[in-house]
Amino acid sequence: MTPSESHALMRRELDEQPCTLAEAAAPLSETAARIRPPKNRTIWLGGCGDSLFAAQSLTHLYRAKGWTVRAASAAQMLWSGEIEAGDTVVAVSISGSTRRTIEAVASAGKTGARTVAVTLKTDSALARTADDVLPLPYEPVSRAIPHGLDYHVTLLALAALAGEIDGPSIRAMFERRTEAALDQAQSAATDLSPEARFFFLGGDAALGSAGYGAAKLHEAGGLPAWTFEAENFAHGAQFMLRPGDHAVLCGSGHVADSRTLAMKDGLRRLGLSVSHAGFAGEEGPLLVALEAGLFCQTLCLALAEARGLDVTDPARGSDAGAVQNDWFGWTAS
Repeated sequence: MTPSESHALMRRELDEQPCTLAEAAAPLSETAARIRPPKNRTIWLGGCGDSLFAAQSLTHLYRAKGWTVRAASAAQMLWSGEIEAGDTVVAVSISGSTRRTIEAVASAGKTGARTVAVTLKTDSALARTADDVLPLPYEPVSRAIPHGLDYHVTLLALAALAGEIDGPSIRAMFERRTEAALDQAQSAATDLSPEARFFFLGGDAALGSAGYGAAKLHEAGGLPAWTFEAENFAHGAQFMLRPGDHAVLCGSGHVADSRTLAMKDGLRRLGLSVSHAGFAGEEGPLLVALEAGLFCQTLCLALAEARGLDVTDPARGSDAGAVQNDWFGWTAS
């Protein structure tokens, strides 16, 4: 695939997101209402990669609605989660075949925890292992590009488990914000040197959006990107910054956002350019998380276009893909 063809797929996905997400809201809300976990026990949310980032991004929402929530990777849930009987484990895998996530669900079930699979594939190994399934009601544009629609549908599904989600408001936000996010991202990408490195900073739930943003740049072509909690970043990581680097400040609507934003002047003083993601006002945790994800997606696309990257080939001729498959094949037993 040529770089321009891969960019066209990302643009098509951005164009289709408002309608696809709005249409997914009702079936997700309906199914989630039937399997919603109780609030008197801990709910564990997570998986691997974007699935973990989506869970982290919505912890503020769950706490606001009265849950004791833990966002955890599949490995954490498997080996050190201290999941107890009566807890609920909500595990996400779009394909339903992520080995560590399947193992985590199987292990949690043996402790007496209730398990819920959030997946596109209702006949997958993950779905068969879990007690309940929350199917993701959409058709991916392409799973070869950096995952955008997958991530946003995951956010909707996790939010639906905490309460009904509103399709029209989601569609309106994407129709209002997509072009503005593209403009901001293209402006940032155009001014950056090829040697620029990227730092995604956030606090509390926004650390999930920050992790997602860095992951998209990894997937675009191995771009150098890091995630830090904003407060912790000030304890030494600032010494690795170079003039010409770029920082993306991520928000979640949490009080920690003020600390993240307070770092802007210092970052600029050190020669960095700065973008913002997820500071959409009083729209609530879900819409703010979606807005943050949207900017990360548009920045990924803008950098790919500016640098001529084929986003379907992030390894760029290296053995990174083959090594990843080897790592994924390892079993915990």
